[in-house]
Order: sequence, then C-alpha cells, then structure tokens
Amino acid sequence: MTIASLKLIFIGVGGSLVLAVFCSTFIVIEKILFVLPLFIGFNGAITGYRLVEVLKERISNIPLFSVVLGVGTGALTFAAINLAMNFAGSYMESIFFLNSYDLFIYMAVSGVTSYLGAKLAVRYFNL
Repeated sequence: MTIASLKLIFIGVGGSLVLAVFCSTFIVIEKILFVLPLFIGFNGAITGYRLVEVLKERISNIPLFSVVLGVGTGALTFAAINLAMNFAGSYMESIFFLNSYDLFIYMAVSGVTSYLGAKLAVRYFNL
C-alpha cells in the first residue's frame, strides 16, 4: 500500500509540473504561478480517484487517507516548484519565490480536490 501511495503522489506532482512546463511555452511565468493551483487541483482530484481505483478494498479510511495524500502532493509540488525556480533564477529577469501562504494554498487545494476525487471514485465503484 505504501509503494502505491508514493507512486500516486509522484504522479500528481509530475502531472502538475508537466502542465506548468507546457503552459510556460505560451504564458509568462508570473501568470503560471497564478493558475498553478488549478493544475494542482486537477491532479489532486486524479490522485484521489486513482487512490480508490488502485487500493479499493485494501484501504480502510478512504476520506482521511485521500486528504493526507492530497496534502502531501501539494507540499511536494510546492517544493518542486521552489527548487525549479531556484535553478532557473539565474536565467530569468525577475525572480519569484513562493512563500508559506502559497504552500498553504497548494496543500489545501490538493487536499480538498483529492478528497472529492476519492468520493467520486467511491460512488463510481459502489464501495
């Protein structure tokens, strides 16, 4: 169960980063940081849905586990974005750093949407 949940977290983080990099081809960085919670929310919902789909009967407390998984996905996405901004900082004209308010927003958005995605999967699979 631990390996499956780690895979789900990294899939959610990777999906958010792929969407951000794709959109960076036609949107400036300042706007991408503004819409990044939308990408995180989308991937959080997919993470919650996949959690129920993969683990079905092996998980006992689906709502709690999906929120924890979503919060972890939001926190790791925050860390990955900060790391990428630090590496790319020398190539950019203006440097934007994320703060603790952004961390809270990423974790909250990902946690709520992961819960909603898991709830949708429970209804779909009749668990």
